[in-house]
Amino acid sequence: MNKRRTIYRGFNKRRKTKVIKIAAIGMSICLIGGYAFIKVKDMKVFTKLSSKVSSLTDKIPSFNLDNFKLEKPKITSSDDISKELEDIQKEKSKEVENEKVEKQSQSELSEDIKLAIIEGWNVNTVQVASVENDSDMPKIEEQLTQNKIPFSVVEIDGLKKVQTYAFFDKESARNHMDEVKKVFPDAFLSQMKVPLLSLEYTEKYSYVEDISKQLNNLISSFQEESKFWESNKDKVDLSQYNNILTNRKKIIDNVKKEADKIDYSNMDVFKQNLVKYLNDMEEKITMASKAANEQNYYISESLYLSSMQGYFSFINSINKA
Repeated sequence: MNKRRTIYRGFNKRRKTKVIKIAAIGMSICLIGGYAFIKVKDMKVFTKLSSKVSSLTDKIPSFNLDNFKLEKPKITSSDDISKELEDIQKEKSKEVENEKVEKQSQSELSEDIKLAIIEGWNVNTVQVASVENDSDMPKIEEQLTQNKIPFSVVEIDGLKKVQTYAFFDKESARNHMDEVKKVFPDAFLSQMKVPLLSLEYTEKYSYVEDISKQLNNLISSFQEESKFWESNKDKVDLSQYNNILTNRKKIIDNVKKEADKIDYSNMDVFKQNLVKYLNDMEEKITMASKAANEQNYYISESLYLSSMQGYFSFINSINKA
């Protein structure tokens, strides 16, 4: 018994020691933790952490159902879609067209500018009067007609010039001076100067070059007829004369064909005046042929002079435009 009691006494003693150790460790931890809390608190860590948490929560939106309102859905019909598609297509088409115009303009600017020349020329006539008052004209025309002297009237500087005969060769015109002076003593030799005409164009408007070539051919036709009347004073070769008029009609048709191609606004005046002149000359060709076949040659010569005067007026109208 004594031995057992001795053992239990030792056991109880060990249990008490263990409890004391645990209590001591717990108290130490509490003291250390309390000390650390006080230090951390003094360092204002909690204050800063609390401020950051508060700032973060302020940024998070509050899910208040009052802030959420359901709008009535917008219904899009097929008509609306079609209109939108149409507008989009129009806008695209407009952009494409603008690009085409810009490219075309750049292309035109990049092309070489060419120059078409319509030759100038001078024709010699015998002038019998310069009329300002139209009331004087009938008497003059009557005298010329009675004497079968070819004549035509052209307006220059506001005055109507009554001219007779017409030749590219000056001496050929002079040969008719005596004939005319018998009726109009004051008649004198004059010259109608047709200026050169130059037209700028690019490859796109190449018809300008073709028109100028045909008009130069027309000048050659006038020169051919001038020589014809020089060599046919006594006896007229109708076959040769009709051939001259036929070729001239072909030239006019060719010019008309090229003039129809003119689609440049800056050449509108040129086109209008040219077409008007060509139509007038076509009528003169028909009348001249008829007069020659009726042996009224002075009328044919008058129409020849009138055709050249008309050309003179046409070129001057272009230079003044």
